[in-house]
Amino acid sequence: MDPHPAITISRTLGSGGTEAGLLVARRLGWPFCDRRILRMAAGASGSTVAGLARQEERPSGFLEQVMNILGFGSPEAPYTPMLELPMYSRDLFQLERQVMRELVERAPSVIVGRGGFVALRDLPQALHVSIDADRDLRIQSLVRRGKQPDLEAARKAVEVSDRGRAGFIKDISGLDWHDPRNFDLVLDLSRGGLDAGVEAIVAEARRRFRLV
Repeated sequence: MDPHPAITISRTLGSGGTEAGLLVARRLGWPFCDRRILRMAAGASGSTVAGLARQEERPSGFLEQVMNILGFGSPEAPYTPMLELPMYSRDLFQLERQVMRELVERAPSVIVGRGGFVALRDLPQALHVSIDADRDLRIQSLVRRGKQPDLEAARKAVEVSDRGRAGFIKDISGLDWHDPRNFDLVLDLSRGGLDAGVEAIVAEARRRFRLV
């Protein structure tokens, strides 16, 4: 059975990309797949959702980093047991990739994050969207929405997220997350706003997939 069409949305933290994906899904009447992917992956692997969430979008050297932080390789630091052994990002990505493909086989889907544009790169019926916004606006958005306590914390969160997501994509695919050539549609929501961004995605999906 041929897979249904899919829209993948890669977004920066605080850009409004997740909200855009949800609104696009509502406009088209398609399932919105974000945490749902994580829940299905957790069920397939026997892990907890919280445990897998901590490992997402981290380079595969993260396990070694954690071991060093916890003192596994340092004779001066006391041994601290790990609560849950991290899964390498490549392993987790392959698991989530299978989940994404299963979802698209069931129904047309809007997939936010989780390397969707890489996982469904060979899917003919896919629209790959990248969403970003002005960095200062992203930082302010995190504070305004209560995601971070102050601007400094939000600034650090944005820096860590951007670095982690770029490293994750590089690690699993060798691609540059910032390269617009990896996407069919690149949007800056700080210019046109959320509604205009949603309208652009819906219009392109209807054109590309010949939707009524």
